[in-house]
Amino acid sequence: MHSEEVLIRRNGSTSHGDHPITCQAKTYRQIKKKDGSTLMKTELDDLESMNNYNMDEDSSYALVIKRYLADDDKPESVSLRINSSLLLTAFKEVVKSYPTVAADFTTPFELKSPFQVLLHYWEQLDTYRKETESPQMRQHLNLLFQFMKLEMGSEKDTCDSMLRKQMIMYKQAWVVYPPGELLYTEVLGQPWLLRVEKVAYERSASDGPFMVVYAKYCDADENKVGEANTSFRILQRVCFASDHPVKIQTLPVYPLRFSDQKEDLKEKLILRGKKAIGNQGIVAKDYDGLADYLKEPPDAFWHPEMAEFDAVWLPFTETGRLVLDRKTYEEENSNFATTIHEVEDPELFLMPPFLMGYSMDRKDWCRYLVDNIKDIAWKGDAWSSLILQPEQKSVLEALVMSHEYPSNARNHPEQKGKGLVVLLHGSPGSGKTMSAEAAAEMAHKPLLTTSMSDLSQTGSPWMFERNLQDLLQFATTWKAIVLFDEADVLLQSREKDSMNTTRMALVAVFLKHLEYFSGIVFLTTNRIEAIDEAMFSRLHLSINFGPPNSETRRRIWALNFMKVPANDTKIREQADRDEAIKELVRYKLNGREISNAMNTARTLARFEGAQLDMPHIKRVLEVGQTFEKHVGEAVTREPSPDRNYLCV
Repeated sequence: MHSEEVLIRRNGSTSHGDHPITCQAKTYRQIKKKDGSTLMKTELDDLESMNNYNMDEDSSYALVIKRYLADDDKPESVSLRINSSLLLTAFKEVVKSYPTVAADFTTPFELKSPFQVLLHYWEQLDTYRKETESPQMRQHLNLLFQFMKLEMGSEKDTCDSMLRKQMIMYKQAWVVYPPGELLYTEVLGQPWLLRVEKVAYERSASDGPFMVVYAKYCDADENKVGEANTSFRILQRVCFASDHPVKIQTLPVYPLRFSDQKEDLKEKLILRGKKAIGNQGIVAKDYDGLADYLKEPPDAFWHPEMAEFDAVWLPFTETGRLVLDRKTYEEENSNFATTIHEVEDPELFLMPPFLMGYSMDRKDWCRYLVDNIKDIAWKGDAWSSLILQPEQKSVLEALVMSHEYPSNARNHPEQKGKGLVVLLHGSPGSGKTMSAEAAAEMAHKPLLTTSMSDLSQTGSPWMFERNLQDLLQFATTWKAIVLFDEADVLLQSREKDSMNTTRMALVAVFLKHLEYFSGIVFLTTNRIEAIDEAMFSRLHLSINFGPPNSETRRRIWALNFMKVPANDTKIREQADRDEAIKELVRYKLNGREISNAMNTARTLARFEGAQLDMPHIKRVLEVGQTFEKHVGEAVTREPSPDRNYLCV
C-alpha cells in the first residue's frame, strides 16, 4: 500500500513510542458495499479489502484521515486520528478534556465529524499556535488547521455569521453549546444557570428529531452540596419549525452570553442558593406566589405507547403552607431522584430556583420557587380565641402538647397504639374543624387535612389504602397533625350496612392503619350515634360540639368584630360593639354562620364604599331569613322566627 501526503509536507518530525512521526497527513476513502464488505484506498490507490489494512503503517503520520462513503460514493462521515505527540501536548494544555472524546490526550486518539471539539476550541488552539515558541509545534498545528479549514472552514464561517446575529439553525445548533459554557433557562420566570456537559442529536417516533443538551448544576440535600446532572430536549419541530435560523434566545435553554441578564445576576443567585441550602431536611413553610405541579396521565389511562405520554409541569398560584422534604419526595417519585456528587467548592449560583415540597392545599408534590418561600407566622391567638368548654380545652391542650412522635417513624410494628386519636362530634358549623386547626397552630405543627373523597377517588379499597398509608406516613415523618374532616363513612357502624362489602373493606383498612399510626389525628363527624363499635377502643378523647348557647354566640360575635380593622367599621367603641352584639345574639346561628355573615357584610360595605355598620349586617341576616322561609315552604315546615340560615 502506497501513501500520499495529501495536505502538506514538513521537515519537522516527532516520535510517539517507537515510531517517528512526520508532520504529514494521510487520507483514506472507505467505502461500505451493499453486501456488507468494506473497501479502503488512499487518495490515489486502488481499492482493496479492509482486511488488508494495517494501522501500524499509519502511525508515522501526524494525522490520519478517513472519509466514509456509501456504495454510491455519497459522503457519510469523516474521522481524524491524531498521532502527533506535539498535537497531543497542545490538546492537553488547551482542551484538557472533552466529554465526547474518550481520551486524556496522552496517547493517539480519534475524532469523528462534525469535530465538535475542534470547532469549539478553534480560537483557543489558534491562539496557542500563534503564541508557541516551538517551530515544530507550530508546524504540526499548521497541519491541523489546514485540515480544519479544508474540512469545516465553510461551516465555521456560516456559524460565525449566524452567531453574530444571535441566530442558529437546527443542524448547527450544537455549536452554541461548548462544554463548560454557562447556560441560561427559566423556571416560572426565575433564572437558572447551568453548565454545558455535552449535546447529542436523537430521534423518536413521536417527537421526530431533537437535540439533547446535557448539563450540570449545583444541588444540595440535608447531607451534602455538590453537582447534579440534568438534560433539556430541544425538538426540531417545535423550536426550528422551518429550515431557517431562529433566535437563540427563543430556545428553552441557551448560553448566558446571549441573555439580557444584568451583571449582578450571579451575586443574586448565590444568595438564593444559600437560602435553598438553609431549607434542606424537613421544613414546614409558608408560600405566596407561582408554583407548578406535575400532571401525569391518570391511573386508569392506558395506551400501547405509554412512554410517549410524558408528564408535564403546570403552573398554579399557591398561597398556603407546604412541607419541604426532598428525601420523601424522591422515595415517592424514584424516577425523579437526583444523584448529588459532593464537591469541595460548589458553585452556588448554579442552584436551581425551586425546591420540592408537599402542598397542604393541593395534597400533591410541587415545585416551589425559593424566593417565595417564607417562614410560617404561626397564629398565636388561634388557640386563645378558640371557644370551647374550659375543661375540654385544657385536656385537649395537654394531650396535643405532650404527645411524643417516634424517632423511627418507618418501623410500623413499634408504632401500634402510640398515636393520639381525637373525635370531634356535633352539629355542622359548631367549631370542630376550627378546633383541629387551632390545635395545629398552638403546637406549631403542619396540618394535613383529608376526606373520604380525597382518599378514595376511584372507590377502590386498594387505592384508598395506598393513599391512606401515604398520608399517615407523611404525617409521622413530618410530625404533622391529621384532620379527617366529615369522616362519617369511615366511622359508621358496619352492622347497619353489612351488605356493602366495599364500605366494610374501607372501614377495616382505616381502623387497621389508625391503630398503627403514632401521630395525632382528629376525626370530625355529625353522626355520633352511628359510630362503629370498634372505633371507641381507638379513641383517646371525644369532644361534643353542641349548638352554641347565647353566651357562646356572644363570644363568637365579639371575636368576629375584633378581626375587623378599626378604619373599616363604624362600630369602634366597646359600648357600641356590646350593644350590637346584644342584638345579634338573638339569632340562633352557629359559629360558621356568624363568620359567614360578618364576612358577607364586610364585602357589602366595601362594595358600597362605606364602613361596616349594623345595617350591613342586618341586610345579610334578612337575606338569610328569606332563604330559610323558601326552604321551609319547600319542605312543608315553617322557619323558626329566631333562626337564620345564610345564603352566601
